[in-house]
Amino acid sequence: MKLARLLVSLLFLSGGGAARAEKPVTDLRTLANGIRVASVYFPGSSNVAIFTYLPMGLAMDGPRQAQWSHLVEHLVIRSTIPADSPKANAETIVDHMRLDFYGNVGDWKEGLSHHRRWMQGVPFTEATLAAEKPRVNSECDFTARNFATGKFAFAAWAQGVRHDQTNAALKGDVELATLKEIQKYRDDHLIVPSNIVVCIVGGIEPAKAFAAAAEELSSLAATGTRTLPVKLHPGNREMTWDLEARHLLMTWAIPRAGSADFPPLLAAAQWLNGRFFSDPDLKRLTGMTLAGADLTTSEGSFLYVSASLRRDAAFKDVQEKLEAHLRGLVSADGSPGMLPMLGQQLSENLTTVPDLKFLSGQLPPSVTPAMVEMNVGLQWGMNEFRYGPNKATVAKRLSTLRVEEVQRAAKTYLMDSNRTVITLRPAGRDETGSTPHE
Repeated sequence: MKLARLLVSLLFLSGGGAARAEKPVTDLRTLANGIRVASVYFPGSSNVAIFTYLPMGLAMDGPRQAQWSHLVEHLVIRSTIPADSPKANAETIVDHMRLDFYGNVGDWKEGLSHHRRWMQGVPFTEATLAAEKPRVNSECDFTARNFATGKFAFAAWAQGVRHDQTNAALKGDVELATLKEIQKYRDDHLIVPSNIVVCIVGGIEPAKAFAAAAEELSSLAATGTRTLPVKLHPGNREMTWDLEARHLLMTWAIPRAGSADFPPLLAAAQWLNGRFFSDPDLKRLTGMTLAGADLTTSEGSFLYVSASLRRDAAFKDVQEKLEAHLRGLVSADGSPGMLPMLGQQLSENLTTVPDLKFLSGQLPPSVTPAMVEMNVGLQWGMNEFRYGPNKATVAKRLSTLRVEEVQRAAKTYLMDSNRTVITLRPAGRDETGSTPHE
């Protein structure tokens, strides 16, 4: 996580230009069944990573099925790769699931075969289910201890705003899932080829990557369907969950990526992140605090501001701090003048592979070229998954962004009447997280 954040920061500094003798090459193909295959080719590299992005995310789980997508992720990987293997990993976040294979130019086709079998639907087993449930829930506990519960707050948001629940049993719902139920959940939701991106990164030429991907993946047929929209229940709500942590999440409904108003709001979220990072008072109250525009469900898109509360922090104080930064978006006193530069940098990240020589020179010695290539490719594939045919339009609008556009979009969409505020605390705890007798 730290490496990913550092690389994102360096991407903004690299300017997008390539200094190496042979520049990276990117390309995109759509297979006959609708799967999009992206290639990020680094000439001379011996590394290969393959990432598959799938339409199951923590914000889209069903009622009383919190984290079931996360459990599916673990089980899918374990269906072909042993738990101690360094060749595979995966992650489920707010809007998608990502399955990873890490290899080289000698074994990358083996990795592509694993991706095919993960998407074909290898049967789960009772033994694997029993082994993976505690691993899934241990990730919740780790983030709670480290004040970094952001991605799990979206799982709770889904239970409250999408399904009108007052309690989000993130760990409890995982414990209750049966083998038959979780396998059906995968079959019903995971494989929608038109919503899948496979990104092949490293030393494989695009033509070779596309030919192999077509051979392995073109026969995959849809087993799932898009998650159907539900009636939303916006508005402020106090919720409980079964994590030993407190979290504040504010969301606003915004247009989807194809709208002219989306790029200004994407830049606004990035601007807010800079403000949060440089606010020492906010850091004393919160752990991980983030803004973003990547909360996307079947009902629409949302801009969010998310904060994990430290032990002595009060929800009211944290919300006031966050709201002060939001007001800065539309105020001359908020220093919004850097928004056009942020827009240009975001645009370059959507259209240009950065200078890997520059990135490698700025990272600690323990970070290998393979890690840099994989993280650059991971971001490239994720942007293709999120923006698809809208990516070029979003990038173009970002490149010419004006302060006035961002301020107008903020005034239009980030108003209090359009806001949902979710407070999350452990059941039986008060505002500070203490039990009544404490």
